Amino acid sequence: MKNLDDYLISFKNEKQQIPQSFTNTIKNFSPSKKESRYWIMKFNVIKKTIIVATSLLVGTGVVFAGSKVVENIWKQPETYEYSQKITQKDKEEAISEEEARNKANEYLKKIGINKEVQLIDLGKSYFENAVIWGMSFEGGGLTLDNKGNFRSLNIPSFEYKIPYNYGITREEARKVAKELLKKYNPNDNSDEYELVSLKRNSEEDKEAYIWYADFYKKYGDLYNQYETISIGWIPTINGLYSLRFENSKYENNEQIISKEEAIKIATEKDKQIEKRYNILSSEAEIGIDKMNTEVVYREKDIENYEKGTINFNRNENGQVTVKDDAVFYKVDNRVRKVWEVTIYYDHYKYDYPERFVYFVDSTTGEIIGGDRWNGTTNKIKDLKSDPYNVIEKN
Repeated sequence: MKNLDDYLISFKNEKQQIPQSFTNTIKNFSPSKKESRYWIMKFNVIKKTIIVATSLLVGTGVVFAGSKVVENIWKQPETYEYSQKITQKDKEEAISEEEARNKANEYLKKIGINKEVQLIDLGKSYFENAVIWGMSFEGGGLTLDNKGNFRSLNIPSFEYKIPYNYGITREEARKVAKELLKKYNPNDNSDEYELVSLKRNSEEDKEAYIWYADFYKKYGDLYNQYETISIGWIPTINGLYSLRFENSKYENNEQIISKEEAIKIATEKDKQIEKRYNILSSEAEIGIDKMNTEVVYREKDIENYEKGTINFNRNENGQVTVKDDAVFYKVDNRVRKVWEVTIYYDHYKYDYPERFVYFVDSTTGEIIGGDRWNGTTNKIKDLKSDPYNVIEKN
């Protein structure tokens, strides 16, 4: 991709190539004349050059990617207080207690659980900095996010009388899992989800008395691990054991940035951060990932980031406390198509080279997050090849 100087030099050269005969051409213009057609083409080149240079000069808010001007999505991460304290703003941004209670009771009734919410409380998740409605009912509990989206539902297995002949085959488990998806999915879009993991709480199918199924929403060949429905159930009686939802919507953004451009962007950024090791190799593949603060923390203090102690102290007993100078960052909850660029280093901690994965937005070319091990694409591959995942194994 050309930089601004390249375009300005190009523009300057184009101007120098316009002779005095250009004026005569205008006076004697005719679409049928070869010289007239030539100057039309030259003028279009100059016009495009000016447009490109202007786009690059705008600076803040836009990125020139290929032949399109696209808006930046990455913002300077905000800081937040690492606390379970619910602020007045948290309360104002959340649905009311009455709304949360009613929504939960309606859903319990819909899925055949004839119980009502008894206790309800607005709390906060430490690491996500997320405000959550936590509720309990006789024999179980559930959670909603502050906007009223379902997050989880759990019923302890001791609430059920587990039948002696609970063993089922994995073929039966696959069938039942899809039936339970339709039953417990709050939305009428079960056909948009695909079963990616099927596990059980025993090494033998016939000995398992809890089965677990994970469904991911699929977009073409890509999975969004942030739009998932996970179901745990007691076989034979099909009693619900656990139910978890994640509802971070995929923006289905366009792919403009090339693989080569993405690798270059990630490599240049990495050279600013990783000063200890050299880059051994790099690779990239398209995936769906969520914007996060991993690169922000890594750039701030790479040593403590890798130890998991950038904001925490850990004593010899494993007890964790927050550092006095800790700073916690948060970003927008956006799920995008990215290039997952894996950088491998010439340093071996175990039997494989150290690595880091950068998420390069496929539309804007911005680095919007990262991961110490894998992006979603490789996580899905690992999940499917897990020996305990019997989804595709006879």
